[in-house]
Amino acid sequence: MRLLTLQRSAAAFVRARHQSMSGRCSGPARICAARCASSKRGSGRPRSYRYVVDHAGAVHLDTNKARTLATAYKDPTFLDELYTGLRRRRGGKWASQCLGEYSLLRADTGDSAADAEIIVVFDRLNDDGLGYAGTLREAFDPSRLRWCASGRLYHELTTASRFGKLGLVGSHVAHGLSERLDVRDGDDV
Repeated sequence: MRLLTLQRSAAAFVRARHQSMSGRCSGPARICAARCASSKRGSGRPRSYRYVVDHAGAVHLDTNKARTLATAYKDPTFLDELYTGLRRRRGGKWASQCLGEYSLLRADTGDSAADAEIIVVFDRLNDDGLGYAGTLREAFDPSRLRWCASGRLYHELTTASRFGKLGLVGSHVAHGLSERLDVRDGDDV
């Protein structure tokens, strides 16, 4: 019963603060303010969520050990917001802040040397180009494909260059391209 009383008083505080700032409380602003207040309940620190992107481009909760297609996040809006807000922090970690909550994203592609640098994993190729996250795209140019010494295929980033120089071509996309690739010496990353 006490927890319910605290929740009501926090929501009432947020409504009163918002009404004093804008004169009246509209629907979306009220929801936004309530979500912001609920994320700070308890310790006073914002919540943080840890995610991992795998070699196929699927995003999972980092605590989930069974990473399958069934446990991957599939909502394009969520994935787009996660990547759109993503910034590299001083320590090299990738973080996104939304409504007072932090989302941390790291790569686990099986190549530990590349995982520190790679955050974009292309999970589809169609007429619009290489796709990643929900609906985000990078123009596909075969001359921008690069092989790594580990045998992985990368594509140079142009439109998403704030994520680094290269994005990993997901394993199933690389497999689909493998029949049409002509590899020449000196094309290593």
